Amino acid sequence: MYTMTLKVGLTYNLRRKVGANENLPEDFYIEFDDAETVEAIALALRRGGCKVIKIEANLDAYSKLRRLKPDIVFNIAEGLHGEARESHIPVILEMLRIPYTGSGPTTLAICLDKALTHKILSAYGIPSPKFQVFKRADEKISDDLSFPLVIKPLAEGSSKGVRSSSLVKDEQSLRKQLSWVIKTYNQPAIAEEFLPGREFTVGLIGNE
Repeated sequence: MYTMTLKVGLTYNLRRKVGANENLPEDFYIEFDDAETVEAIALALRRGGCKVIKIEANLDAYSKLRRLKPDIVFNIAEGLHGEARESHIPVILEMLRIPYTGSGPTTLAICLDKALTHKILSAYGIPSPKFQVFKRADEKISDDLSFPLVIKPLAEGSSKGVRSSSLVKDEQSLRKQLSWVIKTYNQPAIAEEFLPGREFTVGLIGNE
């Protein structure tokens, strides 16, 4: 009996060091995956009987996906630039009508924006820490906020821009960290109530 081999595209961004002349934060590529991780996923797919096509999510990704036409894409790409960068590959795949794993463009765009995520969670009655977005370091602090606070870039993931100095306990430290985040990451900063306790990452499988 003939069995068709599933052709799986594996989309990803490879981690690398920031070049001396790139003028980027030192953790700019921290979200991207190393070659060992990408190859481990490819190997697992091959062991499952799939033919794997590795496609880096760079400026050539669209033409490669259109030409190679995989049956499905296993997407772990983070995207290159912009506040909706994690949506780039899913948007391309939907345009080309290629099914893929993981969240869709809307979900990915919302979740990268911490303030928008907080607002949506609150609208559905899900507890969420109080927060304030700062476009400038000298903006008035909301009366709803109380120290300690955690300062982060508004639209980053993988703990980019988060370090020991991100936890601030007074206004002087707050202003200093806000200024650093806004200047370093060229985007607004978000101040969130500090929540003590352990942090969990939860993986979900399925569509329901």
